[in-house]
Amino acid sequence: MPRTSSKIAASKPRASDKSAPLTHERIQADLAAFRKAGGRIEKLGNTRVLTKVEVPEDGT
Repeated sequence: MPRTSSKIAASKPRASDKSAPLTHERIQADLAAFRKAGGRIEKLGNTRVLTKVEVPEDGT
């Protein structure tokens, strides 16, 4: 069963936005609206797995 959270609200893009170019102003406005609505962004860092893959000593 999928988990739902009251903190996450998905919104459908408006029909007029589909043809509008994606600009930094539009992204900035979308992020501001998201934060104003109580949205939070989790910033993920690099992990060792993504930066270096080690080969096991036994060669498998």
